[in-house]
Amino acid sequence: MGEAGEYPVRYAWGYGGQMIYVVPDLALTVVMTSDSGGAREGGHIDALHAMLSEGIVPAATAGG
Repeated sequence: MGEAGEYPVRYAWGYGGQMIYVVPDLALTVVMTSDSGGAREGGHIDALHAMLSEGIVPAATAGG
């Protein structure tokens, strides 16, 4: 479990960088896929977490 802004987040991490995020307070579920053959070095998973917290959650709270 983590947080995106002030919202608790639960997530599952699958093979090759697939992610499922659930943000109950926003009634939001996000599924991300990644190239299973792609490199995972260089903060790939951190970039996915940032995409959620810096892009998707703010858009959802703004109604976008």
